[in-house]
Amino acid sequence: MVTNLPAEAKAKWLKYMDAKTTEEKIKALQEFLSAVPKHKGTENLVYWAKRRLAELKEEAQLEKKKSSSLGKGLQFFIEKEGAGQVVLLGNNELRNKLMRILTNVKNDPKELPIPGMMEYQDIKIQLVNPPPLIFEAKALVGKVLGLVKNADSLLIVVKDREEFFNIRDFLENNGIYLKKPKGKVIIDRSRYGNSGIRIVLLGKLIGTNESEVKNYLESFGIKNALVKILGEVTLDDIEKEVFETAFYKQAIIATQEPFSLSDIVVVSLFDINKLKEAIFRSLDIIRVYTKEPGEKPTSEPLALKRGSTVIDVARKLHNDLAENFKYARVWGKSVKFQGQKVGADYVLEDGDIVEIHVK
Repeated sequence: MVTNLPAEAKAKWLKYMDAKTTEEKIKALQEFLSAVPKHKGTENLVYWAKRRLAELKEEAQLEKKKSSSLGKGLQFFIEKEGAGQVVLLGNNELRNKLMRILTNVKNDPKELPIPGMMEYQDIKIQLVNPPPLIFEAKALVGKVLGLVKNADSLLIVVKDREEFFNIRDFLENNGIYLKKPKGKVIIDRSRYGNSGIRIVLLGKLIGTNESEVKNYLESFGIKNALVKILGEVTLDDIEKEVFETAFYKQAIIATQEPFSLSDIVVVSLFDINKLKEAIFRSLDIIRVYTKEPGEKPTSEPLALKRGSTVIDVARKLHNDLAENFKYARVWGKSVKFQGQKVGADYVLEDGDIVEIHVK
């Protein structure tokens, strides 16, 4: 059931959403908590907000340490590179070995996470191997969870089923779920100008409609946004996306002893080719190639989230292309005929070639 919040609390949350720095987020979240009425219907939201506030305060402390000479080199955050970022979790010995096989990175993490690049066909995927997870060390746990939430997917490396369930329970206790939801909501407020709320249905709304979704978002002061609906989505799912109270992470399990699960891909540690393919698929991305009029397509693709549109390609290339966009021509399996002329909101598929024309 959608949480019923007063207008003041919704306004405070929008302020948090728009905050840029950690300190601004902390202040906005404190103001939000003070404005939320305390009753059974808001228990989960308040619990999440308090936990997020604690994480932000820890981030602020780390930022202060980084700014001092003593704190240099203690950066736990890993900037994303390549087609996507995958964080490894699970059995320390096995994941260290697997990291070396997939990326040729030979150092084992001790205090800081170690990144490496895995090659798959014509793209590179970033793997991040964090230090050993000690559940009793709250500071370390918080840092690893930060990596997990920022990652595009997870690679859970285990000996057997029991090790996997220990990791899964730990993640779920911290608001991170591995079970793929029936649907996905993407609310893009960046660079959407004053065009109002536009809903792109790539799936369907369950128990609600576009008008209710728009009214719900507008009640928070969100006046301009591109909202993409993938799969089956309810108004509760819209709320979860607004409040970021639940994190759904695609995951692959690489196991030494084979077992099966109904909703997560399980691959043998010894089948490296199959594992690489599973990692690529877990990112839920498409590869889009671009071309200039009269020229051949680029050999290196752009990696975009599934459901991306032509205007997303334009933004990825350069802001000016998006601002001056006129139309595009597309070659590939998504179009009815090759070289089809399409608009900005045309949804692309893996392997498509895009030629952008400007005003």
